[in-house]
Amino acid sequence: MSEKPREWTFGTHRVRIEPPDIAVATFVGPISMDEVKRTCEIYQEVFTLVGPYYILAEIGRAQLDATGRRYLSENNRSEWFKGCVYVGADIVQQTFGKAISLAMLFTGKSSFETTFVKTLEDANAWVQQNRARSQRKAG
Repeated sequence: MSEKPREWTFGTHRVRIEPPDIAVATFVGPISMDEVKRTCEIYQEVFTLVGPYYILAEIGRAQLDATGRRYLSENNRSEWFKGCVYVGADIVQQTFGKAISLAMLFTGKSSFETTFVKTLEDANAWVQQNRARSQRKAG
């Protein structure tokens, strides 16, 4: 889909669409409950604009409490995503990221892969590899 690039900024956080099917979310510092809710709204809006997409979530400099993690897992939908790539996550963030993805898979209608990488460049490389695998499977 040839949508114009879109970007949302809320607090110290930002989400931007990189056509055709990538959203890059950058989180810096504590993420308040209002910001968690806004993140879910934006993720749904991105899905409305481009269909299923890859989310590249830069979370290495962010903090999210248990209530926020629970809200994300209960309000994001697996069918929105082709894949989820967490960028810069420490071991605790990786554990919680896997838990959020698993919860979405239990309540969703589709599955997607979740992975963890160190840099945004690594994330983009993973997306390209995932696309190639998907194309080979599709025939």
